[in-house]
Amino acid sequence: MRTMCFFVLMAALPLAAGTALDSVKQEPDPVKRFQRALALADSTMQSASELIRAGGSKAELEASLNEIADASALALRSLRDTGKKPAKMAKEYKKGELATRSLLKRLGDMALAVGFEERGAVEKTRDQVTITHEEFLLGVMSGK
Repeated sequence: MRTMCFFVLMAALPLAAGTALDSVKQEPDPVKRFQRALALADSTMQSASELIRAGGSKAELEASLNEIADASALALRSLRDTGKKPAKMAKEYKKGELATRSLLKRLGDMALAVGFEERGAVEKTRDQVTITHEEFLLGVMSGK
C-alpha cells in the first residue's frame, strides 16, 4: 500500500512540478521569487533522487531535471529583475551561489547513480546549473 501511494505520487510529480514553477513565476516580489525558486529546485532535486531510488521512468526524471534547471535560472533572473547591483544584494547572490553549488554536487552524484541512458539528461542539467552557478559567483565576486 505504501509503495503504491509513492508511485501514484511520483506519477503526478511532473504535472505538479510544472504548476509549482508557474506558481513561483507569478510571485510579484523578485526577492521572494528568488527564494521560492531556490526552494523549488531543492525540493525537486530531492524528488528526483527518490525517483531514481524507486526506479521511476526516464520521462519523469527528465521532467524533474528540467524543473531543476528552470528553477535555478529563474532564481538568477529574479535577482536581476530587482534592478539592483549585485553589491547591494551580496547576501542573496551568495545564497544563490551556495544553493547552486549544492545542486551541482548532488547532480554529480546523481550522474554516477543513474544508468547510461539517463546520464545525458543529468549531465545536460548539470551544465545548465553550472552556468547559473557561475553567474551567481560572478555576482558575488565582482559586485557589479
